Amino acid sequence: FNGGFRFQDAGGGIFLDGRVAVPLRTGAASLVIYSNGRVDVGTWGSEVTMTPGVVAVLQNLVPMVDHGQVSTAATYNDSRIWGSTLGAATVVARSGVGVTADGALVYVAGPALTARTLAESLQRAGAVRAMTLDINPEWVTFNFFSHPNPADPGVVTPTKLYPQMQRPADRYLGPTQEARDFFMVSLPPS
Repeated sequence: FNGGFRFQDAGGGIFLDGRVAVPLRTGAASLVIYSNGRVDVGTWGSEVTMTPGVVAVLQNLVPMVDHGQVSTAATYNDSRIWGSTLGAATVVARSGVGVTADGALVYVAGPALTARTLAESLQRAGAVRAMTLDINPEWVTFNFFSHPNPADPGVVTPTKLYPQMQRPADRYLGPTQEARDFFMVSLPPS
């Protein structure tokens, strides 16, 4: 799935494999990946911090859901805090990620969401802490990849989460390098 805003707009930083590419900011909404595979989302400096087990941190804006409550800043018509949209519309494609009380990862995306409806959707999906990822139809992407033939794992079938996503389902497979950040979640064969 897609990452967050460009760093000039994200109000936060990135840390990956021991390197700080853009300085991390206290108070920023942060997706944190640990060496044991655990993922967390929280406010940097309070709910999540740098520890020896942190492998990656991506920050984007401020929390949308914190302590199970939707942020009062997540309104139906804001374009200041939650980013500029195409045509200054407040109802656009948006995506977000959060964690439940028991640590499960929650992803929400849709073709017609406000900042408020995205935050409410994350909360309804069980997120106790959540952040926005990206906005506008060009950037919101979530693809499933399956291996239909166990004898040939090189064959991959990509599928979009919903058909209105503008980027192709094989967006992250290459051979062209992807210019935007993204996350990949792998599950062991069943």
